[in-house]
Amino acid sequence: MSVKLIEKPWAKAVRCLPNELARYALFTVGTSQERRYYTKPILLGLLDGSHTPMELQFVGPELRQDDLDVYLELLHYARNADLSGKLKFKRAELMKSLGWARTPFYYERLLQCMRRLSQSNIEGLITRREEGDLIQHRFNFNLVDSFEYKDVNGAMARFWHYRLPVELVKFFTSSGFARIDLKRRQVLKNNNIAKWLQFYFASHKANNKYAVSVEKVMHSCGSKASDLKTFRQKLKTALKLLKAAGIVDAYIDKESDRILRK
Repeated sequence: MSVKLIEKPWAKAVRCLPNELARYALFTVGTSQERRYYTKPILLGLLDGSHTPMELQFVGPELRQDDLDVYLELLHYARNADLSGKLKFKRAELMKSLGWARTPFYYERLLQCMRRLSQSNIEGLITRREEGDLIQHRFNFNLVDSFEYKDVNGAMARFWHYRLPVELVKFFTSSGFARIDLKRRQVLKNNNIAKWLQFYFASHKANNKYAVSVEKVMHSCGSKASDLKTFRQKLKTALKLLKAAGIVDAYIDKESDRILRK
């Protein structure tokens, strides 16, 4: 039986991610050469006592924005495919979408991203509205079930195959995921805070009802800034970049130290 990720596939220029995976430090803003590996579950997000409870735990290697960029492409290739079978992409096409040069360095970077994604396990609870009712779903799966990148001779293949967990279908309801414009994301280049914020804003309605504090953003995005003052300066730069890219016009309110949208 065929399993579709979503009923109506999103457009070619769009990339999508479930809200719960966009709002926390699943894909961090880290840039240091050394990455942590979490052998025991860490709690990334929790909404308890709400009518829409949510829980997100993670085990595996630290994921960053380059891993997210690759994962977005994997989801994109799967948007109109049968999730119960193998999926595939042409390596050169995926590299082009990422804006990465087709060189050994970036081939290795892609391979490392795929390895990290296949080692990354998420577990928890999400709430979705189905036919007017709020339904809770428990989940536990790896972001990528498996992948193959070598041909029969052992050389790196032109076409790579992979499998995604069918449980992702529960995440992709009409209001359960965020959509972003790929070209505008590419304008952000290597500003990882701006890239994280792009999806964070996209996963919320465009109002200030739930204006988030600078301190909460610092923790939610997985920043390793030495102090809040240092992060605030980096955040200001990221917000200016988001405005220049036409993604969102937001600023830090001096009195409340919260991010407000204009």
